[in-house]
Amino acid sequence: MDREPTTGALIDAMEHQAADERRRIRSEADARAGGVLASADAECERLKTEALHALDKDLAVERQRIVGEAIMQARAERLRMKRRLLADVFRRAGEKINRRTADAEYPAALALLAAEARAVAGEPCEVTAGVEDGLVTALSSDGRRRVENGIAARLGRAEIVAEHEVARRLFGGVVAADGASASGSARGHE
Repeated sequence: MDREPTTGALIDAMEHQAADERRRIRSEADARAGGVLASADAECERLKTEALHALDKDLAVERQRIVGEAIMQARAERLRMKRRLLADVFRRAGEKINRRTADAEYPAALALLAAEARAVAGEPCEVTAGVEDGLVTALSSDGRRRVENGIAARLGRAEIVAEHEVARRLFGGVVAADGASASGSARGHE
């Protein structure tokens, strides 16, 4: 004779089955949650690494910009300094020439300036010389050509021509636009 399970035994069996099912569902949920958390942690780490890499690249670019700007400012300052020195050299040369008006060679220098002015103005012409300022003026006889040739003008022309030589002697090369030596010597990049 088979015995029918009692209601209490059935309820106990169902509760036991329900508890097993809850444990299984909870175990699956925990496993899924662990996988989701691990995946989220990995994604966070990947995003963090990407952000740090991007920040490093941005910092490198900014550092490069700052260093480049500093180099350009240093070259510009070097160029200003070299040009000030060159201007001072030519200013002193001009002062020295202006003090030589009492020299025995001064009349010969004026005669040379007059001959140059006369050659440009053409013959016949009237030539006048300013002894104090060293300016020689030649005026063609028809009045259409006027040539001024003076010590200051000659010095100005000589300055343009001699600037490269003076720069080479002072700085070891020609002063380039960036303030560096155009000769490429190490001295130009100090």
